[in-house]
Amino acid sequence: MGRPGGLFLGAAIAVLALVCFHVGGASGFKIGNICNPLLSARGPWINGHSTFYDDFGRGGACGYGRIGSQLYRNRFAAGSPRVYLGGLACGMCMEVKCVNSPACRPGSVRVTITDLCPPKYPNLRWCTGGKIHLDMARGAFPVIANPGAGHVPIQFRSVPCAPFRLLKFTLRGNRWGWLEVTTLTIPGSGRVLRLEYAMKGGAWTGMSRAFGAAWATKGKFLRFPISIRIAVFGKFCKLVAKDCIKGQFWNGQQLSCSYSVGL
Repeated sequence: MGRPGGLFLGAAIAVLALVCFHVGGASGFKIGNICNPLLSARGPWINGHSTFYDDFGRGGACGYGRIGSQLYRNRFAAGSPRVYLGGLACGMCMEVKCVNSPACRPGSVRVTITDLCPPKYPNLRWCTGGKIHLDMARGAFPVIANPGAGHVPIQFRSVPCAPFRLLKFTLRGNRWGWLEVTTLTIPGSGRVLRLEYAMKGGAWTGMSRAFGAAWATKGKFLRFPISIRIAVFGKFCKLVAKDCIKGQFWNGQQLSCSYSVGL
């Protein structure tokens, strides 16, 4: 009679850890107000498994493309669907360590989620059925384990991203009614919970997640300059890049913008 209850408790703890992992966040910068303590907590350790792969500079499902490879180099990972959560984990910074295996090496490595480990061949063993899995970069996996093992059990948690002083975006669209913004170098947890834009003289308008780290809106003629506002902790703690998009842009344009932080 005790066994089903134990299984239920274990499952409940695992779900709670994943919720905390995606909601908790972390910060690599000091802003001196209420946002900092909200963002500075590290996430709980979560049990999972890891393999390794090479994306050959493609940037993965988050949509970073080659700029992702330039920013994160060989310190990236693809999350199974249960970790990736439709792109919510894109940009998150994680500390990963190998546990309970003779292949383990001491220490840990920090990676950024840039990709989805698709639940299909050749990933059927690890990335299907709700498994918690990180497919790490070929250059990151050997930091924590002997690559000859192929796969190892791990623990991972969300940690502060770098104290980025500029937000980086990749833009697509046109001024006649379509704007798509892919977010990179987001401080705090690294993830984006909500993205809004405001055209010259207009109110803040929410954008929809198109895929991965890309957010889009369409149907309104664009008036420049355009400001971007990013929520990194629910309705609180927003990064505001005022007048970031100053004029007509081209598809694939990369933009860096300064930002302020507030509630």
